Amino acid sequence: MFHLITIEDKVRIAPSQFNNEVQTIEDEIEKKYTSKVVLNAGLFVALYDILGTGDSYVHSGDGGAHLMVRFRMVVFKPFKGEVLEGVIKRSSRESIQISLGFFHEIYLNPIELPNPSNYNQEEGLWYWEWNENQLFFEDGGRVRFKIDQVEFNPEISQPAPSPKNVNTDAMDSYSLREYKEKQIENENLLKQVKSPLILKVSMREAGLGMVSWWTNQGDDDGEDGENQEEENAEKEGDQEEPAIEEAED
Repeated sequence: MFHLITIEDKVRIAPSQFNNEVQTIEDEIEKKYTSKVVLNAGLFVALYDILGTGDSYVHSGDGGAHLMVRFRMVVFKPFKGEVLEGVIKRSSRESIQISLGFFHEIYLNPIELPNPSNYNQEEGLWYWEWNENQLFFEDGGRVRFKIDQVEFNPEISQPAPSPKNVNTDAMDSYSLREYKEKQIENENLLKQVKSPLILKVSMREAGLGMVSWWTNQGDDDGEDGENQEEENAEKEGDQEEPAIEEAED
């Protein structure tokens, strides 16, 4: 999720800061790079360290010192297939927005929700239908998701990565229709989002979705017998199931 990238760049130190050179260099680097997105690199989060500096030069008409600095930055760029946890920031019929705290441009296409999932117009929330229960994706709730794609938004500044060739001839009619719908929705989403970096994620697999679904609700009861029964029930099932309470009629 986080990487170190080495960069060389020129930094100017004002005459008033000659006695505070190191701190000025750090401040100038943070000001220029922190919270910025660089094509194919990711989101610069913070300065990690300074590896070295070159000779200082003073240009005609400028009393400041200019020097080359070699440093490392902490960069956020998750890889495809990585599983992360975040908080639902906003929900709509078109998408669910997720935040990591320092980065908010994470969007979930409803097609990537567990099947079957539906949108509740009154609540303004999506929910997963499981065993005749409606499990809601609540705003502010903690969710676990998988990274499907990392893209740089062409509507902001950088060119979009070239799409991989997809053999649509091998798809059946249902898969082809679903693929085309997903492509159209993703293109519309890219145009709406005002961020140079976009993460598209999914929650289809077991263990993904609201973290509370997969948390053992009986841990706080302090009853060993009940905990043992829950462990046995999980071992008997072929697939992990959400830990929820049965809805009352």
